[in-house]
Amino acid sequence: MPIKQPMNSGIKDGKLVIDMAEADELWNSMSMEQQYEAMCIMFQPLLDRATAMQRALQQLKENAAGEWVPASVVHAIADAVLDQS
Repeated sequence: MPIKQPMNSGIKDGKLVIDMAEADELWNSMSMEQQYEAMCIMFQPLLDRATAMQRALQQLKENAAGEWVPASVVHAIADAVLDQS
């Protein structure tokens, strides 16, 4: 079901506010395939970022394996991850 008009949402005190009754109605009107696609669209960026952070932490752990790691190395790894987001 395509959205015909914007949902009743806005910003309040710097936070996104969504009419959950309207969102629930929209969600329930979707087929399971549409719900799956919506979930993939919503969560893929979070999964990508979490994966990048996990890889960066693993790289830091491997580089630090009992040794002192220069701040420049830590900074470079953090920059690489943050630039992806």
